[in-house]
Amino acid sequence: MTPRQQSILVGAVVTGILSTSYLGLLNTICCLGVIVGGIVTTQQYAAYSPGAIASGDGAVLGASAGAVGAVLSALFDVGLRPLGLDSQSVQQTVQEQLMQNMGGQGMSPEMMQQMQGDAPGLLSAMGIALLLLNVVVFAIFGAIGGALGTTLFGGEDAGGAAPGQVVEAEAVDE
Repeated sequence: MTPRQQSILVGAVVTGILSTSYLGLLNTICCLGVIVGGIVTTQQYAAYSPGAIASGDGAVLGASAGAVGAVLSALFDVGLRPLGLDSQSVQQTVQEQLMQNMGGQGMSPEMMQQMQGDAPGLLSAMGIALLLLNVVVFAIFGAIGGALGTTLFGGEDAGGAAPGQVVEAEAVDE
């Protein structure tokens, strides 16, 4: 496995874990779990890369990790379903607690029942559509995380000097 593939896999696992169960609530804050996965991907790649990483490369790494992380998140959810720790169960628990706290104020019984309805399964048409939507959204936010990771861990900027490096300038005679 190449360092690039290994970095994408590590970032995808981080994204998948941070997007599952109670940790999935992090994604309510601008997909924070996915962005962190993109940053981890770039950090991992920077550790193996001898030179600077272009921000475009970081964005591609983060997007790849985000897309794979969306699929891993769905698989983790399926594995956690028997324990009641999948995203659907967590979301339903949170909704039930909110409805108990509100006491049904301003909600008709039909609205309350609709809020408690089951989410589509992974293999249903709606489940596959939601998975594809997650792949696209996770890729976008993973790219943002990858670009941020490049800024943080990508090494020297294009045309810049590494810390402690002496830069010589030419004098221009007019």
